[in-house]
Amino acid sequence: MTPPPTVADLAHPIALALGGNWRPQQVLHGVQELAHAANLTHLDGRRLHLSERYDDPGHLHIRGAFPATDYPFRSGERDSVRVSMDEDPARIAALISNHLIPTHRTVHQLVNDYNSEQAAMCRRTEEAAREIAARLPGARTRIDGTSAYIRMNLEPGDVRIGLEGGSVNIVLQDAPLIIADAVVFAVSRFLPDIQTPEDERGQQADEFDL
Repeated sequence: MTPPPTVADLAHPIALALGGNWRPQQVLHGVQELAHAANLTHLDGRRLHLSERYDDPGHLHIRGAFPATDYPFRSGERDSVRVSMDEDPARIAALISNHLIPTHRTVHQLVNDYNSEQAAMCRRTEEAAREIAARLPGARTRIDGTSAYIRMNLEPGDVRIGLEGGSVNIVLQDAPLIIADAVVFAVSRFLPDIQTPEDERGQQADEFDL
């Protein structure tokens, strides 16, 4: 009696039926190849994951894989296809092509774009945090992705600056009055209806390249 095909066995004929841009790829656990899982990798970097779940034997589950991300997936953007493993590989490939690949292709690009934007924001946040910290001798800086935290002891008190994307929060804790005056003066420079003690008029924030 011929044993039923494993997921690893099915990956190659399914890849062939999908077309020349898909390649089967074994899934490893350490150095051991797994029979119940496999990947299909596209030349453009997209990847589909095939598996036979322990709680659903005899059925193949195919889902789109994505790069590591905190992209906010919406309903329907990570759907999967479930089909009997006895099904003809060409039929399985047709289901994948019609019901999985179009959405996965679109969402995969959205994830890549989102990751690129997040990476750029991380770089901007780090640059801004290091620039601010460089002007505050002794300040301690912690950078976490698109967020950064800067703290400086004033003796007495301290100043805490938080950067979140393009926004900044400043907290003064038991700080001397002269520090508060300096912060108020800096803010007033961006208020057109306020006149500073130096008889300067504030300017709209959008006049500055912030």
